[in-house]
Amino acid sequence: MMKNQQVWNKIEELGEPDFPYEDVIVKLQNLKELAVKKDAQEQAKEVWICQTIIGVHKLYSDAFKLLKDKQYYQAWCQLERTEKTMSSLKRHFPFKENKYFLNFIERSVRNLQVIFPYRFFASMEIVKTSVLCSVCSKKVSIRNSCVHIVGEIYDGEMCYRIVDKSEVLGISLVDDPGNKYSVMFITDSSTGEQVDHYSYDIIDYLFDHLSSPYEFWDLRVLQKEIRQEDFKDVNQDDRCTCNSGLKFKECCQTKIGEKYPHYEFSVKNPGLQKSFRTNTTKRAIR
Repeated sequence: MMKNQQVWNKIEELGEPDFPYEDVIVKLQNLKELAVKKDAQEQAKEVWICQTIIGVHKLYSDAFKLLKDKQYYQAWCQLERTEKTMSSLKRHFPFKENKYFLNFIERSVRNLQVIFPYRFFASMEIVKTSVLCSVCSKKVSIRNSCVHIVGEIYDGEMCYRIVDKSEVLGISLVDDPGNKYSVMFITDSSTGEQVDHYSYDIIDYLFDHLSSPYEFWDLRVLQKEIRQEDFKDVNQDDRCTCNSGLKFKECCQTKIGEKYPHYEFSVKNPGLQKSFRTNTTKRAIR
């Protein structure tokens, strides 16, 4: 692959707080259009790799800002986009020695998804009745394919399939969906409005101690047991100390002996370490 040194020198600056995303994106697009005009496929692919690396950083940086602003579901969707973009990139650009912070971002996205309280998702069962190639727009099927391979780069763009027509057969509730955007929320019966009933205490705690998307942090998940002695100063009618919003007698008192996920964060400042336990949902609005 013939490297455009000026472009790659600029990519080396990723992670700086004032990185000129828009300016670099425009310059890369111009370079790619020139390469396509010359039918320089390797150069066009190289530009695509640069664009995708920058895209990963921008998505992750935007997710970080959304979490700082407590826009949790929007941040969750941005993390999902980051994960999918990195998956496409890995096929053409191996993540070595944390080059361009890619290994760090991959680990951070995975850890953030772990501490999110979302556990169940809606998954649509569909039959694809018409599928097109993104490169040539030809209708493709098992018996009627085209020369383009999904995931490969043509004229500086990744090939994928476009579902032109489909039929929905049903919707299932799953815990490991292909599409993580479809988070389940409850509806307030009195107003008909969607209610975010989840607890984000763990995320809030972490982000109270992070100032930059590129500040090092890591996560360790353990399983610990709910013990009666942990609540010796809690009365039955007191609010449960796990932050569920329920009374103790309606919450953890009924779960003595059960195990729960126990999160331990390691952050850049070694004095900032804390174990945290919480339920995954707040009390539902009735």
